[in-house]
Amino acid sequence: MFLYLALYTWNARTGYLDTIAERTGLEVVGHVLSPVVWVKDRFRDWWERYMALVDISEENSRLRTELERARAEASLTAEDKMELGRLRELLGLEALRQHPAFAARIIAKRFGPQAVLRTFTIDKGFLDGAITGTPVVTQNSVVGRVLRASPHTATVLMLTDPGFRLAVISRESRTPGILTGSISGQRRLEVAYVAQNANIAVGETLITSGVDGSFPKGVPVGVVTQVTPGNEILFLQVHAQAIVDIEKLEEVLLLMDSASGPPLLPPLPGSQTRDPISEAVQKKQNDAPENKTGNARARSPSP
Repeated sequence: MFLYLALYTWNARTGYLDTIAERTGLEVVGHVLSPVVWVKDRFRDWWERYMALVDISEENSRLRTELERARAEASLTAEDKMELGRLRELLGLEALRQHPAFAARIIAKRFGPQAVLRTFTIDKGFLDGAITGTPVVTQNSVVGRVLRASPHTATVLMLTDPGFRLAVISRESRTPGILTGSISGQRRLEVAYVAQNANIAVGETLITSGVDGSFPKGVPVGVVTQVTPGNEILFLQVHAQAIVDIEKLEEVLLLMDSASGPPLLPPLPGSQTRDPISEAVQKKQNDAPENKTGNARARSPSP
């Protein structure tokens, strides 16, 4: 008790013990709270970084999606531009000045080497004007002709098919012949019925002669690659190569005869198409004697 009262009296006069107790308590509190604060700060930093990463991930995902969409649009734009260029080249064909034409897209080709005919399918049919026998061309060469047609789809026999026939003439020497496909290669062609004394040479360009009535005259077909004399026949053996690579085509042009196929413009209301044969028959019937007698009786007044 005496020691306690002495320390109390001394502390009341100096305040030393209060200062020691205060400093000790603060130190203890500081050591206890510092780890708690450190943990709290680490957790807050981690959370902020996590949320930031989530936001960045979402933004990256959105930007990636926009980038893919932009790439797809750019690809489609480039494809449309290339298609537009090809269609412009098709529309620049010289034969279009004499023949109406329309474009068609190739939607399928023959599959495998075992196909019976070398053909491809287009998205136009006989309701669109793609009737059987319609010439099919590109901007710089003959492609083939329509083999069979449905209302909205048609099959085109390729120029390189062995069953294809076309009257041609060489541009330089004006040598005529009948061009056919070949079974030896994709672009190989043969020209039959070329006279032995013809001046045709390797490198000459074969063009349509126009005598068959379907293809217009002057459309390029192929280039002569080989000319050999026939040993047991009266004609030269002429081989050629097609100008166009049909396997790489995507669009083609179909040429129509201006007098056949669906009209480009509908007829005017009330207009009638004249038929000379029907008019001649009707006139002949009216000029017959019995018709004249009948007409006279019909015109005489009844009693």
